[in-house]
Parts: sequence; C-alpha cells; structure tokens
Amino acid sequence: MVLSFILPNKKEVFVNEILYKDLRKISLYRDSTTVGIINFLESFILTKNLNVVEKLSTFFILRERCIGENISVGSKKGNVNIELGFLKKNVGVFDDISETVDIEGMRCVLNYPSKFNLGSTDFIFSLIESIEFEGEKILISNLTDSEYDEVINKLPEAVFRYLEDFVQRNKAHFEILVFEGRESLEIDKIRLNLLDISLPMFIARLFDCIDGTNYREMLFVLCKRMPDITFLTNCTYLEIEDFYKMYSDEIEKQTANLQKENSS
Repeated sequence: MVLSFILPNKKEVFVNEILYKDLRKISLYRDSTTVGIINFLESFILTKNLNVVEKLSTFFILRERCIGENISVGSKKGNVNIELGFLKKNVGVFDDISETVDIEGMRCVLNYPSKFNLGSTDFIFSLIESIEFEGEKILISNLTDSEYDEVINKLPEAVFRYLEDFVQRNKAHFEILVFEGRESLEIDKIRLNLLDISLPMFIARLFDCIDGTNYREMLFVLCKRMPDITFLTNCTYLEIEDFYKMYSDEIEKQTANLQKENSS
C-alpha cells in the first residue's frame, strides 16, 4: 500500500508501507553494515529529489505509521520509551541554505546533501542539488550510482574547494539536536550531524525493532488463530501487535472462564 503525507516544509511525499516481513529483512542487517539497511529503507521512498533532512522526516512518519510512535532509547536506568513526536518537532522545517554559484562555466545549486554519509567521501558531492552546463540541467539526486560517479569524476577541483567552504559557512545548519534529553530519567541528549555516519546509524536503529526469534514467535502464536501466514506477513507491525493483543485477551478470557467453571 502506498502512503502519502506532507512534510514540515510542505512537500508531499509518497512511500510504500513497511510490512512485517520487511522487518525480518531489516533484522538480518543487524550484524552487517549500515549501508545495507539504509539502502533497503530508502527503497520504500517513492518520491525523488529529497535531501537527507526530508528523508529523516519521512522515516519518522513512516516509522510512526507502520511500527508505532514509541521508540526505545538507552539511559543509565535502562531502556526508556519516548514518543517520536518529541523527535519530530526538533527536525521540523530547516533553514534555507540553498546557494547558487557559477564555477568554471557551470551553474551549481548547493543545498543539504541528498545522500547519507555511509563511509564514502564521494557523498559530499551530493551537497550539489543541480548542475547546469551548456543548457543542460542535471539533478544530482536523480542519477544512478554509476551516473553519479561519472559526473563527479568530471567536476573541476574548484567545485570541491567551494563545497568545503560551503560546509564551513553552514556548519551550524548541519547539526541537529533531535532530543533534548531528560535529566530525571538520565537520558542523554541525542545529537546528529547530517554529514557523518551518526545520521544513518540513528535511522537504522529506528527500524531495528524486532529480532528473528520474536518475529517467528509472534507468527507462531497468531497462526493458531489466523492460519494464513501470507496475510500476516503482509500486515504492518502495528496491525500484528493489535492481532497479538486481541488473541492474548481472548486466551486470557478463556482461561478465566475455564477456571471459573472448574471452581464451581
């Protein structure tokens, strides 16, 4: 099912639902690199030309719609649940930092990066939103990986020097205080940098909500009442939780009635 919603900057975004079976795939990436899980999660976003700020807002809403509004964060007192709403409000609408510059005959529009930093220094060139040269305009976020590599390898060195200057002048805009922390619960502040690995790692943790054992256990229990496993795996995690609660309530009620009959 395709979902649509409006981001804080008024841009409409279309995404595919994340289903229960998709969480199984996400759990398999737990012990591997962040690259795999981020590439997998980005495949659910159907709208093109999003920068990483817009993608972060999109993942917040997608997580809320398909998995739930509470996330678990670590504290000195153990894991604590907090509402995504506290995090979403701090992302909100970002300042406009877009800048148009002419470099050696090319007109470049610079903005927030369209790619996450997954370990390759080439991601820095995704700060370029578009390039116009000899009447042709290229949208960087629309390029395939091979096209992206081809384009950046042809850029003059002056572009890289200007990108470094752009980053330095906008350093404060690339830092996000996602969560202010809670002293009473001993939860530290959550800070992210749009230009380093902390952002994709945080997003990966947002969707790492069930391991293989719990995944199979919930299916095993629900299949006793709803034998169509294909139907179950094509539900969202929120729906699976609802079914699980209804089944648990039903069993609890049956057990209570049985105990009542035996005692009478």
